[in-house]
Amino acid sequence: MIGVVVWSSGSREKAIIWCEDQATLAYLQGTANFAGPGEWPQPGDLVELETRTVGNLRHALNVTMLSEKSCLQLPRILADSQQQQASRPALRVVAHQDAVPSGSVASSTRRPATTYARPRSGAAR
Repeated sequence: MIGVVVWSSGSREKAIIWCEDQATLAYLQGTANFAGPGEWPQPGDLVELETRTVGNLRHALNVTMLSEKSCLQLPRILADSQQQQASRPALRVVAHQDAVPSGSVASSTRRPATTYARPRSGAAR
């Protein structure tokens, strides 16, 4: 699978990779899982990898470098996209109760108003 590194720490030997299948992010940890020669992958690097999910964490395995700095703008684009989504309101009105057309499920399940007559006092029952 192909992926792009979106975060990296060479000193901690960790990286986060956005994968082409757009499933959960893959986490690269340790030089044992980085099969490529050269420097530790940096944000924007295009890599080839295998993944394995353990629990709820997706691990990147056998990571090899395809192209350095080929997608340098991707981490910024993803951060900007997240900020734009955070600024949008989470809730919005989608329909009003009185806007339900007649014959729909909502209007057909209403019970008709029932009027009950009270017995008059002193009347025979």
